[in-house]
This record gives sequence, structure tokens and C-alpha cells, in this order.
Amino acid sequence: MSSPKTAKIAGSSLWLTGSFAVTKVSQLIAQIILARLLSPKDFGIWGMVLIVTTLSELFKDSAIASVLIYKGLSDKKLANAVYSVGVNISVCMFFVQMLVGFPLSQFFHQPIVFPLIVCESLVFLIGAGRGSHAAVLQRQMNFRAIAISDSVVKLVGFSIVISCAVIGWGVWSFVVGNIAMTAVDALIKRWFSGYRFTYHFIPDASAVQEVRGYITSLVGINLAVYVNTNTDNLIVGRLLGAQALGFYSLGYQLAMLPTFALSQINRVNFSVLSQKDNEGKRVYVCKMLELYALFYAPIYGVAFVMAPWLIPLVYGAEWTKAAPIFQIVLIFAYARGFMAILGTALNTLDKPHINAAINWVLVPLSISGFLVGAYLGGVNGVAIATALVMGIAATVWFWIAICYSTGWSIRVLLAPVLLPTITIGLILVALLATPIPTHLAPYLQPLAIILGYGIIISLVSKGRVPQMLIDLVRRTLK
Repeated sequence: MSSPKTAKIAGSSLWLTGSFAVTKVSQLIAQIILARLLSPKDFGIWGMVLIVTTLSELFKDSAIASVLIYKGLSDKKLANAVYSVGVNISVCMFFVQMLVGFPLSQFFHQPIVFPLIVCESLVFLIGAGRGSHAAVLQRQMNFRAIAISDSVVKLVGFSIVISCAVIGWGVWSFVVGNIAMTAVDALIKRWFSGYRFTYHFIPDASAVQEVRGYITSLVGINLAVYVNTNTDNLIVGRLLGAQALGFYSLGYQLAMLPTFALSQINRVNFSVLSQKDNEGKRVYVCKMLELYALFYAPIYGVAFVMAPWLIPLVYGAEWTKAAPIFQIVLIFAYARGFMAILGTALNTLDKPHINAAINWVLVPLSISGFLVGAYLGGVNGVAIATALVMGIAATVWFWIAICYSTGWSIRVLLAPVLLPTITIGLILVALLATPIPTHLAPYLQPLAIILGYGIIISLVSKGRVPQMLIDLVRRTLK
């Protein structure tokens, strides 16, 4: 089976990472401005809305259309059936989300949640079908077009959100921004794709039957991940209130920023892995695990030591309580990256049902952990439960289950990630145990992490890691 060239893979990853950097820098700037225009309660109310909208997104046509990346576009009947199913589900979800809005507003004792969710539901009608066009671009590995469209969409959305907040629209600014982003994204994706789908109100039954198992497994995976990663918001909002949820949401989102960047690279990984044989998949996954650990370990280490002074400085003193939440959730965020890479590989091995089962086993454990954490330690307790249960425990379980189901050696998959993980852990412990003057800590601690990490990794690997990274950069720039 033919495989994409390394240079093309690296270039695709670079395009998506560059796009992500542009959009996330813009998002950070917008978030900082909004944090000074809106209150923690406003952010908490929007977090309540996101609980249902994030669930609804699992059933958007983009989730359904991902089967086209795996199956390809040669079968026109299959492509049209997937497109038609996606459009039909989007229309249905428009009505379902509106109906869910009222009981959710009653659950949180926040009446404004209902009209916010009703208006947010418009994104399903506006964006119906765009997921299939995005899948076409991803299958063709046209990540340049994806990166450009994503950047334009986010920049437009952030500009509108900030403008609405400035004129005093409060939490409604988020809704207006999301609707605008969906409309622009739908237009750009269709234009770049150029693929002509034919919609059928009743999709071809045989084509749907062919991919039904794969699609339902993917939805099952996403649903389990949703429960595991959003129940904490539900519990914090219900038991601790909108303001506590505002602190938790900000800390959580900031901690997950680097992992969200990985989600962009995983779009490349999925396309590449879908075109490799089993052994090729294993080798590729090992390399991706190593690169993730090498790059992300120092990023999270620096973020950990900078958070206590940087978050209050940038977002304002009223957001100080988000800093310890951010530091704790970093453990989960780092672990989540490994699980995302392994889960992507499992889907391309035509075993999404196993991926779903692995995630569903974690559901009762995560819910119990969040509840115990909330009662014992408040919002910080929930963050600790996230780190311990969904971070450490889930990673161990995920690694063992995937190796068992694929027949891959757990030692082979673990080897590439041990050195970066252990190194950054030891450096952080040493720094926390070393008394450093408060006014010098913001400068010395990040510097110590970067220098210490680079030196240790280079020495222990006997120069292999630096040379590997240099070769990767050279291939990318060719």
C-alpha cells in the first residue's frame, strides 16, 4: 500500500499547526479582552450552554462524514449517502437541541440559558453538509486549504465576538460569533472542496448499511469522551455555581490549548494511517508518540511554573483562582495527547468499537471521581479528580487495552515517551524544592526548565534526539 511521503506529512502538519497558532493566538487575545469585558459569571453561563452544544456536536455531519476519510471518495453512491445522512441528522439536531435547552436552564437555575441554546441551534441549519466537504479536503490531504479556511473563520468569529462584547451584548456575544463562524466556514469549505454531492432525503440503504457500524462506533467513542470530559462542568455548574464554573472553564481551556493543537495534527495522522498497513501504522504511531512527548513535555512544564503569576497578570486579579486549576489540569492535558494518538490509530485499524468500549469503561469512574472531588475539595477537588482519574488512571487503562486489542507490545509503545516524561517530572520536582526569590522565579524557572530539559534529553539519548529533530525540520522545509 502506498504511503504519503514524509515531507508531505510534515508539511501538512506544519500548515495545520501554523493555522492553529494563528487562531489560538487570536483566541487568547480575544479571551483576554473578553475576560476584562465580561464577568466570571458570564463565562460560567456560557460554559453551561457549551454542555449541551458540545454534546450536540457529536452528531454534526462532520462526525458522520469522517467515514469518507477512511473509505475514500471513489464510491459516489457511498459519498452521497454519507452526505445525505449528515444533512438529515443536522436538521434533526436543530430541533433536539432547542428542546433540551429549557430543562437544562431549569437544572442550573439560570433562565437565560434557554434562549441562548435556542439561538445557538441555528448553527445546525447553517452548517449542514459542511462536514462532508471538510472530509473531502482531508482525504485529499489538502491541508493548506483546511488551514486557510480555519484561520479565516476563527479570525472573523473572534472579531465579531469582541465587537458584540464592546457594545454591551454580554454573554450573547458568544452566540453571535458562533453563528457567524459557522456561516463563513460552510461557504469556504464548499468553495475549496469543489466536490458535488447529491442530496437524497432517503439515502441509499445499501450504502448506509456498509458504513453504519463504523459511524455508530465513532459516535459511541465521541459520546463516551464527551461524558468523561464534560461531566465535570455539569457537576461544577450544578453544585458550585456559575462563577466557579467560570474559573474552572478558563483554567481547563488554557491547559488544553497545546492538546487542541495536537487535534489538528491528528487530522493528518488519520489520513496518513488510513493508507498504511498494520506494521506501518505501528511504526508511525511510535514516532508520533515520541514527537508529542518531546515537544509537549517542556511546553507543559514551562506553563506550570508560569501560571501563578501570568494568569492574574493577563486576565486580571479576579481570575487568580483559575491558576491552580490550570496547573492541576495540565496533568490530564498531557496524558490526553497520548490517548488521542492511540485512539486515532485504533480507528484506522477498523476497530472503532473497541475504542468506544475502552472509553465507556471510564464513564462510571470519571463521574464518581468528579462528585467526590466536588464534595471534598470544591472546584480544585474536581480538577484533582480530572488529573488522577481521566489523566493518570485513564492513560494506563487506555494503553493496556489498546495493546491487548492490537497485539502491539506495550513496552515498544511506552519506550518513546518515558525519557521526556520522566525528565520534565524530575526537573519540576527539583524546581519546586529549590527556594528561589519570588521576584526572580518568573525568569529563572522557565529558563531552568528549557536548559535542563534540553541538556538531559541530549545527553541521555546520546545526541539521537537533537539529530532526529534537525532532520525533521530539514525535511519539512524542503
